Amino acid sequence: MRTGNDIIIIGGGIIGGSILFNLLKDGYKGKIAVFEKKNSMADESTALSAGGFRNIWSTVVNMKLTTMSIESFKNFKAETGVSIGFEQRGYLFTYYRKDWETIIKFRKFWEESGVKTELLDPVKIMEMIPGYKPGLDHLDSEIVEMLELKEIVGGLFGADCGVFNPTACAIAYFDLSCKNYRECVEINKNTEVKKLSIKDGKVDGVIVRDDCFIAGEKIILAAGAFSHDLLERSGVSEEQNIPVVPLKRMLFLVNKPPIEGFGKIPMIIIDNGVYFHPEADDLLVGRAKADQKPGYDYEMEKKYYVDIMNSYMQARIPGMEYCRIKNGWGGLYAHNTKDKNAIIGDHPDIENLIFATGFSGHGVMEAPAVGKCISEKLIQGDYVSIPEVTLLDFTRFREGRLVKETIVI
Repeated sequence: MRTGNDIIIIGGGIIGGSILFNLLKDGYKGKIAVFEKKNSMADESTALSAGGFRNIWSTVVNMKLTTMSIESFKNFKAETGVSIGFEQRGYLFTYYRKDWETIIKFRKFWEESGVKTELLDPVKIMEMIPGYKPGLDHLDSEIVEMLELKEIVGGLFGADCGVFNPTACAIAYFDLSCKNYRECVEINKNTEVKKLSIKDGKVDGVIVRDDCFIAGEKIILAAGAFSHDLLERSGVSEEQNIPVVPLKRMLFLVNKPPIEGFGKIPMIIIDNGVYFHPEADDLLVGRAKADQKPGYDYEMEKKYYVDIMNSYMQARIPGMEYCRIKNGWGGLYAHNTKDKNAIIGDHPDIENLIFATGFSGHGVMEAPAVGKCISEKLIQGDYVSIPEVTLLDFTRFREGRLVKETIVI
């Protein structure tokens, strides 16, 4: 293990991989060490994510980060020779009347931002999703009342959106970096960073197993849901710490319903945040649990799917009762409790500490652009491609300029 480095990246997920890959691709010649606490790279939140990507947001910075990232995913195989399962099959959001007028007004904003969107009436939604029922006439009134269902009046379709394999992408970042820049890179698996070494307001390295000190001129924190606790162990006060907690999100792999053409549907978001998309011969289903408490909880709760999620699925698409659980898991969001957006850039009080964390569920779809932006900042001194990334700095919490994103699944 190298005892001195120019840059240390904490975290072996897709964010850390993208930062490493982009730095080296952009010509950085220094020594970079990556520390990952697990035996495999991209084995935490990256591997446990739904693998969706979209550029439909309510904030410009998220739209720009994801639009740039989608282009990177699209060209990934041509540029690297590695397939990452990129499928631009689209995202379809469905809406009740109370929200539909807002979506119509937002359409101009998306058009001006270069984001492709299409407004669909209920008939078009039914054509896109076989078996889908936007109305309520087929349902018992007690079911409608219990689930608080309303008629779907429209859908928002994003043609540039879709799905990919985040694990394949992340591993490619690390493998290609090691292959092409062997003299610069050191990957340390199964090596947890116990704490940062902070002296006189400056971080100068990390402490790993056996209290071994590894020096680093710049420390990039890309540890996702584990970031806050690492800083706390390092003696960082709560006032100086990031507002990030681990928050479980569950995904369920279920049988596809026996409906012709269902394997070709886009990612669809139906009532109360339930979403699903085809995953090989199955269906991957998710929904944020409203009363989920923060913590390192990975338990798959079958009852949650059976009693709640599948009820909404059956209500909209008769035949979904056949969607029985085949597999499932819980993963962790690095949940930013202040505004549900990433924290990117320098710590204002701790010199040489750089954040790339707190993505609150959209890290995998912003990873390529985030890696590029951090590379630009370190090499050129500024965010060249997406200047709006400065809005995501730590200082926004102190100055009260939160980045309020309303389209969060």
